[in-house]
Amino acid sequence: PSRNEYRAQDLPRQARKLGLPFNLKPAHWPTNGAPAAYAVIAAQNAGGGDLGKLTHAITRAVWAEEKDIGHDDVVRACLEEAGFDPDLANSGLLQGAETYAANLEEAVAQGVFGAPFYIVGDQRFWGQDRLEDLDLHLGGKL
Repeated sequence: PSRNEYRAQDLPRQARKLGLPFNLKPAHWPTNGAPAAYAVIAAQNAGGGDLGKLTHAITRAVWAEEKDIGHDDVVRACLEEAGFDPDLANSGLLQGAETYAANLEEAVAQGVFGAPFYIVGDQRFWGQDRLEDLDLHLGGKL
């Protein structure tokens, strides 16, 4: 099977495993994820909220709630839900874009080729199925 056929099987399976709502073909996908990505960077720099909650809210908006994360009102609602100032969707736009570009350049230079992708020292971990290995490595057990 093709990668897309595999993805069509695996994503719903993983969602069921984790007890998460999931729509394989959301109404607003693909979309412009830049505003949401820039907001995450701005929120990280600003502090004061919960980044995990923010990334979950953004992901849930796309894959479960049929919302378009390319729209400011959706990004603002996600920021607010996670305890951040919703105005970061505007005030953090330039800083987020600049940081995003620098991060992308660094990732390409380091040979990152997919997501999730983690680099710890000289060790590389790619794919959600390697998160356990990453955890073991960080704990000094692998």
